[in-house]
Amino acid sequence: MFTLKLLKSNTNYDKLPQQIQDFVSHMQRRDYPLLLQPDGVCGAGAQDEKEPPLLLLAIKSTELNFKNRHVIRQTLGQGGWVAGQKRNNNGVGYVRRVFLLGKENTEELGLDLSEILQMESKLHGDILQWDFSDTFFNLTLKDVLFWSWFSSLYGQTSFVFKGDDDVFVNTPNMLSYLKGELKKPQAHESMKGFMVGNVIIRALPNRVNKSKYYVPESFYKGQYPLYAGGGGVVYSGLLAKRLHDVSKRVHLFPIDDVYVGMSMARLNAGPVHHPAFLTFDSTGNDEDQLCSYHGILLVHRRLPNQVLKLWAKMKKTEAQCWGVPLRGGTRRNTTL
Repeated sequence: MFTLKLLKSNTNYDKLPQQIQDFVSHMQRRDYPLLLQPDGVCGAGAQDEKEPPLLLLAIKSTELNFKNRHVIRQTLGQGGWVAGQKRNNNGVGYVRRVFLLGKENTEELGLDLSEILQMESKLHGDILQWDFSDTFFNLTLKDVLFWSWFSSLYGQTSFVFKGDDDVFVNTPNMLSYLKGELKKPQAHESMKGFMVGNVIIRALPNRVNKSKYYVPESFYKGQYPLYAGGGGVVYSGLLAKRLHDVSKRVHLFPIDDVYVGMSMARLNAGPVHHPAFLTFDSTGNDEDQLCSYHGILLVHRRLPNQVLKLWAKMKKTEAQCWGVPLRGGTRRNTTL
């Protein structure tokens, strides 16, 4: 149960880790101004889209992670029209991308990256940055502020993939899977609560004082609600708007993926587990197999150079690995 008892008047407050104290000092605030945003569109993508985007990639990044963003733009987040399987050459849908950033501490960093980031934003049109300190416990703000931004430009974007900038996403698989979900009976109704990922159940708060995930008992007691691992999760555009509305009534929490689970619980909804979301990197003995990455939706974590190599390998082996089912036994939709 979320108690919210941790206040500055708490006798043990000064003994808590600094990140907890910093979080408590601003946990009631959500009105951070935008510093950078795409010009009038929901992220970067094709200029001549003939239909609404099927998927928006909302990637949490930091000012320093330029290389991660550069590689994502070249691979899984290229944007524009993503073609279907090579054998029938059917299309799938349009993809857009946006990177979610806060601000680095210029005093600690020793330099100000604002001008460089402005140039990057002008060149690529995919930076969404707010004026708050980009710390681990402020990752929750990226969800809340993104939902607000997305809802204001809601349009008809069908799905949002929210993930970290060190994930590898099989974008064609993801789009085929999502297009298949839209073709199911009663899809419009199910989309109101559609969220899929690697679901964590019966998780408990980390009580190890030195852990970055540490949450004191005075702040939260009991088990966490169901939540999807924060490395990557996909949800409907309809749900994003509902999360924006309900999050106004859910106290901010320092662990971002748990906070999303709390917001889902308020909607009497929950994420659905899919074994092709490998947010804890469990490719196992299949890692070096020819078609190992053709049967997944996501794997976390991968370095930028690894993402480049994996993307190139996946494209090279596309014909040889035709028809490989997704993990969990779901065959990719090849008749879209």
